[in-house]
Amino acid sequence: MLIHQWDPFRQFERDLPRPFTSGFARDAISSTMPMDAVRRDHEVEITFDLPGVALADVDLTVERNVLTVTATRPSPYVEGDHVVSKERRFGTFTRRVVLGDSLDGSAVEANLDAGVLTLRIPVSERSKPQKVTVAAGPPAIEAAVSEPDPTEGADN
Repeated sequence: MLIHQWDPFRQFERDLPRPFTSGFARDAISSTMPMDAVRRDHEVEITFDLPGVALADVDLTVERNVLTVTATRPSPYVEGDHVVSKERRFGTFTRRVVLGDSLDGSAVEANLDAGVLTLRIPVSERSKPQKVTVAAGPPAIEAAVSEPDPTEGADN
């Protein structure tokens, strides 16, 4: 597998009774920074939805094949506001994705456009299909038949 999403709540969800969890942990992670990942030719493209996040508020690191995206969406509310309804999340959000050994984490390209962070991660050279040349076998040994030299071995 090329990409493995790190989910700190996976074991927590498994250990709790199903009616209690009802998917809240996983929903909390994916709703703050939804992600898609697609492999195209010799790269993987990962997109994150980050509406309302400025470029300066996005931090992207790769360490030991773990891609970490941290984004901060500031709250638009000021002191004294009486919030009638609040469904959007604000604050700092982090998402970690484990990159497989077949991806080159040192060559990640990132672009933020209209609230969508797009990452392109190339497949490493060692993971691309390699053409192997097959030899026909050991080279043939050429032999020539020669007539014995009559002067050789004669005493003069």
